[in-house]
Amino acid sequence: MDDLRVPTVPLEVEVRYFDERPMSGRIFLPGNAQRHDGPMRPDEWINQSNPFFPFLENGTVRPVILNKRYVVVLSATKWEDEAERIEEIGVARKVLVECGKLRLAGVVHVNMPEEQSRLLDWVNRPEHFLLLREGQLWHIVQKNRITSLQELGG
Repeated sequence: MDDLRVPTVPLEVEVRYFDERPMSGRIFLPGNAQRHDGPMRPDEWINQSNPFFPFLENGTVRPVILNKRYVVVLSATKWEDEAERIEEIGVARKVLVECGKLRLAGVVHVNMPEEQSRLLDWVNRPEHFLLLREGQLWHIVQKNRITSLQELGG
């Protein structure tokens, strides 16, 4: 029966759920992506249409099933293949994202046609989550949980 399981790659993350309390543990990414070599990237994975995912909190032996709709932010250190991907993902913009009391500052990459390159155009894209880079820490933020977003100078 194990040959019917989908191979996965664990990733250490911190999840801020709807009550904004941090939970540290692992998510499990599909081992093969459809659009590139290697495992699925966390931002691709979380933007899939399936609403639930297993989360193994540190210190526990059984995963809980979380609803993506209630995830405010999922944070992880930079995953392996992202260094080569940065160049292909558009113009870097420094932003401040607020989700209630939670404030995150970092860089987003806007890869849109010139006539749709405003931050507003980018955030209104259909994906439910956006990727915000803060040095080696990368945040995947649910857009429905964002209370304000502003571009920072420099």
